[in-house]
Amino acid sequence: MPANGKFSENARINIVIENILDELCPFLEDQAREISELTAIGKALGTGKDISVLLEMILSIARRFTKADGGTLYLVDHKTKTLVFNVIHNESLNIKKGGGSIDLPGVPLYNEDNTPNHSNVSSYVFHTGRIVNIKNVYKTKRFQFNGIKRFDEALHYKSQSMIVIPMKNHEDDIIGILQLINSKNLFTNKTISFSKDDQEKATALASQASVILTQQALILEMKKLFEAFIKAIAVSIDEKSKHTGGHIQRVTELSMMIAHKINQDNTIFKTTSLSYDQMDELRIAALMHDTGKITTPEHIISKSTRLETVHDRIELIKTRWELFKTNQKLAAAQKKLALFDQTAKQKQITQINNICKEKIDILEKEFETLSYINSSKEHLNQSLIDQLEVIYEKSDKIFGKLQPCLTEDEFENLCILRGTLTSKERDIINNHAYLTEKILNKLPWPKKLANIPSIAGAHHEKLDGSGYPLHLSKKDLNLQARILAIADIFEALSARDRPYKNPMNLSKTVNILEQMGENGLLDKDIIKLFFKSQTHLEYAKRYLSQSQIDL
Repeated sequence: MPANGKFSENARINIVIENILDELCPFLEDQAREISELTAIGKALGTGKDISVLLEMILSIARRFTKADGGTLYLVDHKTKTLVFNVIHNESLNIKKGGGSIDLPGVPLYNEDNTPNHSNVSSYVFHTGRIVNIKNVYKTKRFQFNGIKRFDEALHYKSQSMIVIPMKNHEDDIIGILQLINSKNLFTNKTISFSKDDQEKATALASQASVILTQQALILEMKKLFEAFIKAIAVSIDEKSKHTGGHIQRVTELSMMIAHKINQDNTIFKTTSLSYDQMDELRIAALMHDTGKITTPEHIISKSTRLETVHDRIELIKTRWELFKTNQKLAAAQKKLALFDQTAKQKQITQINNICKEKIDILEKEFETLSYINSSKEHLNQSLIDQLEVIYEKSDKIFGKLQPCLTEDEFENLCILRGTLTSKERDIINNHAYLTEKILNKLPWPKKLANIPSIAGAHHEKLDGSGYPLHLSKKDLNLQARILAIADIFEALSARDRPYKNPMNLSKTVNILEQMGENGLLDKDIIKLFFKSQTHLEYAKRYLSQSQIDL
């Protein structure tokens, strides 16, 4: 073969190769783009992005894969029994809506007689689970396209080819519908039918959308369950005592009020703020801060008098005193009866009656003293303690047997100087903070909520280390723990429902907190902002009686 002939043959081969490459390159680029977009969806699934953003991404990529001019993504609303528009795209009409910005009536899934709506193609796909691929919506008689025709007429559009695909979750339930319209020829831009390859790609993307929806639904359900669980525990603890019901809810509300003020402040806390997750930590820690009280006996939590256990033992003492009085009357009667064997003298009988009356009067005054001490919410003074000691040393007869007027335990409880709890009972109450952290540490908290046990367990700690249960100091207590401690103390001081004290006026409550701040027990900056921002007044108007608000 001549040299020039061989050259011509090589040239033809090169031209063919170039032509093949020219045709292959766009295909390869298209494939690479599709792989890249699928990878992007996979990455997006793991980022926890807003579901509306992810669904818009799915529809956009589905349109590109199938060369569709438009598309709609419906979600199933079981309450209204409709398919709700979630995302709508139309490139020719420059429409791109999603994430709740679509004000269109949903597609009814059932007819008026409650039979499945098979006249609408999307509803049909929901009920049958079948993919529907239509060449021309104006020529098919299988479904009614009145809505699409009105859409076309109003916007001067022409819908033609359509593919409708069910979106199924892991339980094979249909949770949405993917609808694509008007596949376009890349070279002529004419509307063509959706190919088998288009259908497979769209189906794969519908599955991706289903994964997203299912994942988000499960996360939402878990969050709802978690929140319900937290609130159920909080309510059960509050309801454990008829006297302190609502304490947890009020402390939570006040904690969040203070936290919001800190985030808004640009003076004291201009360089400090709480993130969304930290706010959530504080809220849940406040709801859970008294979890340890689950283990505290109810009669200690609700102890409203010094002698109360499962019942108020002042009633036992009252019965005992009545028996003492009866014993005095019997003794007097026996003495008077003995006189009738002799020559009865009225003067002696009167003397016996007077002595009996004096002893009964003493008993009645003693019981009045015991009853007052038992129910008093004031500090026990030395005079009352002296009277208690005198009564404790006494004995009297019941049915002929000498009995102590007071038991050792009754005396110990009546000698409580302030409040209604003995030191042992106070230790049991105080132990709830330790148990709170211990119980909460058993739960598998996610990383962003990992501080909840330590925040909740530290609500009785003080910045100088004098608090309990762990005697933590300033460096060990984060901002949330300090807020919770202040909210808990303010609520406890001003509460109207405490069985062991009278409600405190707002001015006195403010003074006590300011002193605790100045003495290094509580965070004085938080306290300063709390009062400066008038948050205490806002709270007081909601939960304090009018007589308490004296500022």
